[in-house]
Amino acid sequence: MSEPTTPLMRQYQAIKTRYPHALVLFRLGDFYEMFHEDAIVASKELQITLTARNRERGKPIPMCGVPYHAAENYIHRLIRAGFKVAMCDQMEQAGPGKKLVRREVTRVITPGTATDSHLLEPRENNFMASVAYAPKNARVGLAWVDISTGEFSATEFAGDDAEEKLRDELQLLRPREVLLEKIEGLFADSDGTGPGTKFAALMEIREGAITRLDGWIFEDAYGERMLSEQFSVAGLEGFGLGTHPAAAAAAGAIVHYLRETSLTGQNNGAASHTLPTLDRIRYYEQQETLGIDSVSVRNLELVVPILADDAGGREATLLSCLDETVTGMGARLLRSWILRPELDVDEIEQRLDAVATLKAHTVLREEIQRTMSGVLDLERLTSRITMGLASPRDLAALRTSLLRVPLVRGFLANDGTKRLAELRDQMDDLADVTERIAVTLAEDPPALATEPGVIRRGFHAELDELRDLGQKGRQFIAAMEDRERKRTGIGSLKIRYNQVFGYYIEISRANLHAAPADYERKQTLANAERFTAPELKEYERKVLDADARIAEIERRLFAELREWIATTASRLRRTATAIAQMDVLVNFARLAASRNYARPEFSEDGELTIIGGRHPVIEQLLEVRGERFVPNDLYLNDSSQQILLITGPNMGGKSTYLRQAALIVIMSQMGCFVPAAKARLPITDRIYTRIGASDNLARGRSTFLVEMSEVAAILNTATPMSLILLDEVGRGTATFDGLSIAWAVVEHLQSHTRARTLFATHYHELTELGELLPGVKNIHVAVRETSTGIVFLKHVEAGSADRSYGIEVARLAGLPPAVIERAREILLRHERSEHELTERLSPGAATGFSHARQPMFTTIDREVLEALQAADVDNLKPLEALNLLARLKKQIT
Repeated sequence: MSEPTTPLMRQYQAIKTRYPHALVLFRLGDFYEMFHEDAIVASKELQITLTARNRERGKPIPMCGVPYHAAENYIHRLIRAGFKVAMCDQMEQAGPGKKLVRREVTRVITPGTATDSHLLEPRENNFMASVAYAPKNARVGLAWVDISTGEFSATEFAGDDAEEKLRDELQLLRPREVLLEKIEGLFADSDGTGPGTKFAALMEIREGAITRLDGWIFEDAYGERMLSEQFSVAGLEGFGLGTHPAAAAAAGAIVHYLRETSLTGQNNGAASHTLPTLDRIRYYEQQETLGIDSVSVRNLELVVPILADDAGGREATLLSCLDETVTGMGARLLRSWILRPELDVDEIEQRLDAVATLKAHTVLREEIQRTMSGVLDLERLTSRITMGLASPRDLAALRTSLLRVPLVRGFLANDGTKRLAELRDQMDDLADVTERIAVTLAEDPPALATEPGVIRRGFHAELDELRDLGQKGRQFIAAMEDRERKRTGIGSLKIRYNQVFGYYIEISRANLHAAPADYERKQTLANAERFTAPELKEYERKVLDADARIAEIERRLFAELREWIATTASRLRRTATAIAQMDVLVNFARLAASRNYARPEFSEDGELTIIGGRHPVIEQLLEVRGERFVPNDLYLNDSSQQILLITGPNMGGKSTYLRQAALIVIMSQMGCFVPAAKARLPITDRIYTRIGASDNLARGRSTFLVEMSEVAAILNTATPMSLILLDEVGRGTATFDGLSIAWAVVEHLQSHTRARTLFATHYHELTELGELLPGVKNIHVAVRETSTGIVFLKHVEAGSADRSYGIEVARLAGLPPAVIERAREILLRHERSEHELTERLSPGAATGFSHARQPMFTTIDREVLEALQAADVDNLKPLEALNLLARLKKQIT
């Protein structure tokens, strides 16, 4: 970068030096300009013209700019692309003769610290995460925050599976920004090995920006000090962080970074000021909620569809299917409940009781939802207030929203349900807040606090007097203009105002001879002269002083109002939390009533019974097309029916059957009614899925390796309380390899894991396990054969399927008729020489399964079999036997 040559560029360079990793948007009049490398990067990202400054001096400086009134749209695009932006604004007006105005950075916006509504998805959290590695005790700390709502949490991972746990948590959070330590080997080497292997999970975070901070920021002691200062406490035991130094280190790094990027931290020193929006932190363990790993979240399409452009598009997720909430807070809470269902039966039952009550009272339910639809995002409004970023219209919106709270509380006045009564008590009317906003703020305030008219007339006597002076000013100018025209005899004399020259008297060139001696020349134009006069100068001083005083008083009164409301933040957040949960429960009740969902029951005997179960998402998509979903039953227990082997053709509905079982479990433990005629379920601690094929070529992982890695994770971590869904295990390798692996997996699940399992397969040989192993049962999806092909009945029945109907499915997919006919010929040939199990499990293996031997699968040529069957072994001479053996060997080879 060349040496700055002008005062303006020296000012810019001084600011850019303080924010080297951000794109500095430098206010110049009506534009925000960017220079040097910032301009080159921004012009490419925003697709705007790259120009140059100082070209005429032979030292061109790359430059691009955007209009200040449209800057928010461009900032939105930059933040979405993962850039950091420093907003440098003019802190004073450019006056006559003033060459360089004072400029300061007023905001630093990063993907994880964005708070403006246009930068946030209203129904999703905007998380920033921090990862700290504690080598002393081999632990990984994770902390995450949504600065727009004040949600702040931390956890720790240890052991060989720490990377998997970290990956799962990051995939659930989908943070927009991740803070990491600047240390060599933090990431895995290019070949996937080396000291950074434990952090390989972070390489898969593609949606969020990576921000690297100095190592000392992640020190345990520094993190503890940051948190202690932030929460004004002597120790962290009260937050559950006392014995979790890695979690504290990660959380402390977040506090440090937020101070550095906040206006408070920039102007007053980051180490000495707290962040008002963060008033609490929660320590949690992954096992506190139903565990759903990142693979299962993807396979079950809980919040994001596997294929965004699939039929149904982004509607094909459980979240979109269930989300009829009316507030942003409720939508975010629903998403959290889907990803983290409950394990506490008492908590689940309280939610279900509330849903049942609301379902039974239709009018009450609809009135509550209608009233809540007028409540804006109290969580984000509160955070903007505590950060000092709330505008006058934000406060007006807050008052409008709070006026709805007493109405919601009134609807719950006579309800006896424990959860609804608790929510009513948690809702604070905040009448003092609404009253103070009403008496202080103008009824229709401007968008910005710097614009006039923020404070209500009648609230401040001096302010009203100054405003009256401004209103009387028009009368004064009109009277003076009329008086001066009569005094000078110049009928065209005008008194005007502009921001550069202030008030002036304009006289045309033809009438200059009549200008009085007490006029002072101010500006010469082509056809006129502009003057001032002592009386006009005195009036201008009073008006400008009044305008400045009005702006000063309004800014002070508004800041005082905002600061006072910030002292009620804990009450506001508690009310917001109650409204959010009320929104979700009402939503559940409406779904239960309109879609015929049933209340789930919970068992302690390990039995899982679903009568007439339906896939909630597919059912809704079919309904749009005027089609009906075929319901199915499911029964599992810990002993006689622990594993179900599911056979049948592709497109028959096996994957749907698997997924709907998991979704019903998730919905029930969220506290939601479920799509079934009846559901009786045990509490499930984890859900595992292995569905579909995928690979990770960037990390050198083939489809089959990914599949085996996922199966390994299931077998190594599942418990008897888990639900496992496996689809086509072993299909990614050679037939007999895959069959052997699938067989062994079922054995292990039956004898060691003991988890309730749905195992879909095309290996019909596996169905023999239904007779060999206790607890393994066969079911199949029914198909009807007709003269024109097959009909998928979508109904699950007992027993195994006798065919896979793969060729029929291929015909439906549109393969050429010649290919279909040839496939049938080849299938017929292979069916005649179908391999058989040459070794059977011993009769005692069904009870002593751990000693059973894996059978060998060997294909024997049909002609060889026929020759052996025809041979008379008892009367065969040695030479004939040798000749027969030679012929058989020749046939085989």
